[in-house]
Amino acid sequence: MLLYLKLLIVFFRIGALGFGGGYAMMSMIIDESARFSITPDQFASLTALDMVVPGPIAINSATFVGYIAGGFWGALFATIGVSLPSLIMIILVMRFIERYRDNKIMNSFMDGVKPAAVGLIAAAAVTIASGVLLLPDSNLSSLFIDPLGTISIVGGAIFIIAAFVNIRFKVNPIILTLIAGVIGAFLLA
Repeated sequence: MLLYLKLLIVFFRIGALGFGGGYAMMSMIIDESARFSITPDQFASLTALDMVVPGPIAINSATFVGYIAGGFWGALFATIGVSLPSLIMIILVMRFIERYRDNKIMNSFMDGVKPAAVGLIAAAAVTIASGVLLLPDSNLSSLFIDPLGTISIVGGAIFIIAAFVNIRFKVNPIILTLIAGVIGAFLLA
């Protein structure tokens, strides 16, 4: 029961402080999930899974971490924890939105939150990418010492090709994810 309460509190805090949406929350989720022994490689699996499972990334992440840490009940408590602050905030915002719509302090606060959200998204992307693009037992610092001995050539090629095809030809990310999964099953197994 203590584990479930801990999951609820940790994910409630993430949900309450995670401005900028689910991807901005990812760096907090990754950081806090270390308490539950979740590895960057498991987060890489979550990112792939999130492309084929419907729903917001923050809720999927909470459910994923909760399930790994505590099974069904862990997933339930973590999901409730990350969702509850948004519900509370939306109720409050809807109550006071007209009164504070043109408030200079509130608008300045939101202008300050936006760059922080982009930074958090970038930090999450680097953390997740290192779990995918680097060879096992490598870290970001070894990338500067021995780049060719640190990067997974197959993972890097899949990353570059998928990014190029998505940007240039606007191929659906779900299709790209499934194709990359099939390629990975054969080349990385």
